[in-house]
Amino acid sequence: MSRDRTRSQAFLADVKAGLPDAVLQEKYGLSEKKFYLYKAAALDIIAKVKATRGKNARKIDAKRFVTDIKSGMEDESLMIRYTLTPRELQTCFRKVIEAGLMGPLELGNRLTITRSQVREAFVEMGKAIEELD
Repeated sequence: MSRDRTRSQAFLADVKAGLPDAVLQEKYGLSEKKFYLYKAAALDIIAKVKATRGKNARKIDAKRFVTDIKSGMEDESLMIRYTLTPRELQTCFRKVIEAGLMGPLELGNRLTITRSQVREAFVEMGKAIEELD
């Protein structure tokens, strides 16, 4: 295993363990900008692993979810009520549209490119660059 990969796994483990940002930044000697990019990528990986492990563990009542949306509930409140990450919330919005419970125009202002999707693109780009080296 390469040194960089070992270091990445250690960083991921430390983020998962909840080490404070200042401690992580100092421990890994990262600039503020680089630190936040790395931490964002680590949080996204952690969320993906958690979502993959519990894919069939939880179901959301679609009718209640739609009722909450139509009543004006904000995204943050939906995430709290249904214990969702921003990425999972976007997935729920898309599933509501696919099921025909709401139209894309009704949810258009809520459907966005999420930060985690942007992070995922950067991670994939990093992997591609590593493969080229």
